[in-house]
Amino acid sequence: MKGMRNDWRLLRFAMTHHSLYVLGAGASLPTIPNNTAKLIREKIFKNGVFEATPQPASLLKNRLLPPNPDFDARAFASGEVSQSELDSLVPVSVVETFFAQLIAQATTRRSPQYAVFNHVYPSILFNFNNDNLADEVDSRHLCLRPHGRIDGPLVHLPAVEHALQWLAIPHDFTKTLDYHRPLPEPSDITSGAPYQELVSKFSSVQAVVIIGYSFGEQPGGLIDDSESFETIVALLRWQPKPVLLIGPSPDRLFFRIEQAVRNRIVSTLECRWNVLSEFVLSGRFESAYVRACQTGGQQITSLYQKFEEQM
Repeated sequence: MKGMRNDWRLLRFAMTHHSLYVLGAGASLPTIPNNTAKLIREKIFKNGVFEATPQPASLLKNRLLPPNPDFDARAFASGEVSQSELDSLVPVSVVETFFAQLIAQATTRRSPQYAVFNHVYPSILFNFNNDNLADEVDSRHLCLRPHGRIDGPLVHLPAVEHALQWLAIPHDFTKTLDYHRPLPEPSDITSGAPYQELVSKFSSVQAVVIIGYSFGEQPGGLIDDSESFETIVALLRWQPKPVLLIGPSPDRLFFRIEQAVRNRIVSTLECRWNVLSEFVLSGRFESAYVRACQTGGQQITSLYQKFEEQM
């Protein structure tokens, strides 16, 4: 079976066999927002309390609040305080706590993006997301969290909200949040239990599905999650499996993985995961697949696109 675009057959195969699902931020959209920098700044501005002097800079803070040159230029021209000046007056612990609140729900919430896994064959979910949306996934799946998770109820406690209001979040508080920050992976991360378990069980999976995950690609093409990328690529080289990449624009990752695994079977499905999940849960994918299995996948693509337009 050769890799192809909009490979509905491989999706059906993965859903009905023991597979590996690698989940990135796109798997949680739009329930978990991707415009976190804008939302953090809105929270800071609404709070209205700032330190009197600039706070220590950090790579983490710069990642969570990337510079906005256009806004700064307009503010400078009008004589207003620039965004970068406002950002500098907020402690990194406050910025990180606001970030944690945005990506972890106060209570677990059943969402189609993860409810869909209750309708596929028992598989392995290698979930890079730090949110708690996967907490409701059926226990027949093996759920591994290589980047940890944020305790949603903890970061939404009234005491935390009160501390945020007065910029009184202790630096030690964020150290209790057991998750990998949006930074380059440390070189020893793959020695952790989730990776070791993945390696030990990889021979049992029959397909690999990568959903909404770019391995932390940054401007310029470098990736933050290079250790994870190399681990998955090495497994695919030595134990080849068909790979399906799902996302609205999967081509960049397609070329990266196809080159890295030396032209093994790599296919794509150009879909938004939240829409595709609803498409599957509604039963329309299954009925369309049965009708189109003899004629190819173009009919399914057309039905999916119509379904997406209606949402």
